[in-house]
Amino acid sequence: MDSRLRRYRLVQYVSKVLQSKSVLFLCFLLFLLSYLFLLQFSKPCNSRLPPQIDPNCYCKSQKTGEVYNFCYVDPQNSTSIGKKFNCSYVETLEELKLLNNPGPFPPISNFYKNQDDIVFASITSDDHYSVHAETFATLRSYYPTHKYILYGLNMTQPYIDKLPKNDINFEFRPFDTSRYPKYVETWLHYRFKSIILAEILRDYENVWYIDAHLEALKPEFISTFFEEANSDRLTEDFSPVISFISTWHSNFAVLHPGLLDYLPTNSIQLLKEIYQVGSGALHIPRTSETIEIFKWFVLCALEEKCMNPPGAQLHCEFRPNTMDDYANCFRYDQSVLNLLLLNQYQDHLKYGFYQSFLNLFRFNRYHFPYKFFSKHRFFDRIDI
Repeated sequence: MDSRLRRYRLVQYVSKVLQSKSVLFLCFLLFLLSYLFLLQFSKPCNSRLPPQIDPNCYCKSQKTGEVYNFCYVDPQNSTSIGKKFNCSYVETLEELKLLNNPGPFPPISNFYKNQDDIVFASITSDDHYSVHAETFATLRSYYPTHKYILYGLNMTQPYIDKLPKNDINFEFRPFDTSRYPKYVETWLHYRFKSIILAEILRDYENVWYIDAHLEALKPEFISTFFEEANSDRLTEDFSPVISFISTWHSNFAVLHPGLLDYLPTNSIQLLKEIYQVGSGALHIPRTSETIEIFKWFVLCALEEKCMNPPGAQLHCEFRPNTMDDYANCFRYDQSVLNLLLLNQYQDHLKYGFYQSFLNLFRFNRYHFPYKFFSKHRFFDRIDI
């Protein structure tokens, strides 16, 4: 065979091989890009059953057939597993979209862009109506057109009649407890708060809760928060659920040991070292992380001995050392939320936001005035 023909066939063969490899390479590249895209943008709710969970923790929905994990696992220690929550609550959590919420969940930065997206929420009762009315009036002077949802706890008609009539962005919702265990109506156990917040979060994705006792002192607190959140709080090691209130005691001081049966922790020392955050002012964006936190927050409220461990009491006996010494009391919803956030984020500054809110709020819990001190980043009680 002519050498030139041989060379031509060789070149042709090499060219075909190279073309074939190019096609294979392009296919591989497309597959890799598709996989990376799915990793980045497909973030389902984490309530699905992890493969390593004990089968005894399974709960199956009679309505959907889905199976879920109902044993809390300490994020810092996978061998630390709490008691199983009652499977009878599966359908309740599905209705609240805390188990079967596929998203889509936008990036956290989306929640810090448009302050008009904020939906304010609060809870009151007859005996707290006057305090709430002052809070609402002040807030409306700053944000007159924002959506505002008020839940009423067994409010009677005379007080309902006092609610705003001409405010088209005001919505009153009587809290319907018929769907929940009867003991949810024991208001001093504060089970209602996590459940109500979950109901609102199901309907709206950017919620700002304000306790009936909390009064805003200055305008533009939303933009103040958004500005710093966009600057410093966009990474995944920050909690999407943010508290704007701190306290003058540790989590340990007000933690009933019975809570650890359901929500174990590997962070006892941290519970003594950092201040507890308050649950009176919260920014709650609907993210997959928020849904996971609220799954356990609501389950604890529904479980009789979780949010109200036997022997728990609200009255505290604080000693001079309010960090290391147990005060023989329990903060109910606040203690539960703090434990969940501390277990996950290990630093109260990851879920507490205080410094920029100095002198913006006055918090009159138990009818005592409180004020901020910038040096310590926490509330300090002042005598009347």
